[in-house]
Amino acid sequence: MKLGIISDIHLTRKTQRLLCALKTVQDADALLIAGDLADRAQKEPYDLLLQCIREHLPTIPVYCVSGNHDNPARDDTQYRAFEQAISPNSVKHLDARGAFHQQLTPQVDLFGLNPLYHQKLFFFPNGGEQLDFLEKSLTASKAAFHIVLCHPPLSAHNPQRSQDRQPYFSREQDSRLQRIIDSHRNVLFVSGHTHVAPSLEPDADHGNLYLNDGSLCPTTTTPEHTLQQGNATLLDITETELTATIMGIHTGKIFWQETFPLPLHCNNQITE
Repeated sequence: MKLGIISDIHLTRKTQRLLCALKTVQDADALLIAGDLADRAQKEPYDLLLQCIREHLPTIPVYCVSGNHDNPARDDTQYRAFEQAISPNSVKHLDARGAFHQQLTPQVDLFGLNPLYHQKLFFFPNGGEQLDFLEKSLTASKAAFHIVLCHPPLSAHNPQRSQDRQPYFSREQDSRLQRIIDSHRNVLFVSGHTHVAPSLEPDADHGNLYLNDGSLCPTTTTPEHTLQQGNATLLDITETELTATIMGIHTGKIFWQETFPLPLHCNNQITE
């Protein structure tokens, strides 16, 4: 299957970037949005986003998770109304603020995580109930390849990571989520939030991949700190390989493309 991935739309009233991105992913089988759909969590930008998607991608399913701009002061009311309108009826949530699990194909499934945001920190409410759901669902899954969609990246795979940078999650929940991902193979963890140039990082020790999708807004490259156009990601997943293509949304320029064999290589072999 082919998946389109975008992140950090930050939609206000201007739709040029969004429409360019939707054109870039128009041939995908499904679209994933990794948070920060609106710049301010008000009804108008979500209504505009819904209108644009229905006009330009009328036939493909859309799956999304919330970002910090979608739940300011822990209030995600407008985001949830959008999500209910756009998500296929088959998506089932753990609870009103919870995670979801969706079978995309017999071989590929999708998990969505919706942490809340308060005082510049992401957290999973109710004692990390979403993490319990993710762990149990990954363990029970029969799919050969798993995608976990979550707005902030994990600390160990943050493209901006450094020794003095604080995790986006609380340290306990960051460590717990990392342990859950590490305990399973063939997981692609998709995040946004950073607004730096997109990156795809393999973890050969555990047989997983980490995609930070950049943003639809211009992204910052490092170390030069120059800006480049916003981007979208196209994933082509077959039984034997995964190809990721990162494209500029305005010019269609391919920033980079990489192919990984499936199942993903793992240095630490685990006896089943």
